Amino acid sequence: MVATRSQIRKKRLPVKTKDIPSYLIYEVMDGKPIYYEGFREVLTNQKTFEEVMGSSRLQTRIIMAIISYMLKNISEEIYEIVTNEFGLHIGQGNNLSGDIGIYEINQLKDSPDEDKYFNIPPKIMIEIDTQANMDYVLDNDYFHKKTQKLLDFGVEKVIWYYTISKKVMVAENDKSWTIDNWDKTVEVMPNLYLCLTDLMLKKGIAL
Repeated sequence: MVATRSQIRKKRLPVKTKDIPSYLIYEVMDGKPIYYEGFREVLTNQKTFEEVMGSSRLQTRIIMAIISYMLKNISEEIYEIVTNEFGLHIGQGNNLSGDIGIYEINQLKDSPDEDKYFNIPPKIMIEIDTQANMDYVLDNDYFHKKTQKLLDFGVEKVIWYYTISKKVMVAENDKSWTIDNWDKTVEVMPNLYLCLTDLMLKKGIAL
């Protein structure tokens, strides 16, 4: 008999969720916690929390390369870029995180700068992989589910870059979602285009 994914998942989870401290929660989706990848190693003192919450060197360099490119090619009088795993409160039981968000400054003028998550959607979200532990994602569809939630929240476009498969997914409401290679030029916004392969080569980042 072939074991199902849920059966395999149960074998991997010797830790009861009630015993996992809240600081190891990466996101909350539909009221259910999603933990950081590597949370078990923190619980067994094999890693520190800082080690599992941090992005890899490749992820970090890609994020910084994209941000640098954006800052050179968009008007800072019109747009503001947010990063550093910023939090989004998109509704009851749904607190998500993001790598790069592009807001219109006018969107933020009437929103108080408090020590809380953003509660308004950025125009654009760009994600590089995820730090979520997939063993606790019950529907095996984390990327698509999170993307749809962001679109339903009001994000106009969600762009995912995956470092293992070297693919990019572009999602918009009322349009077919696309998946292509990194060398595909993506329209981020009108008159703003990004080819990750070209950007990485210019920055000396190994493909």
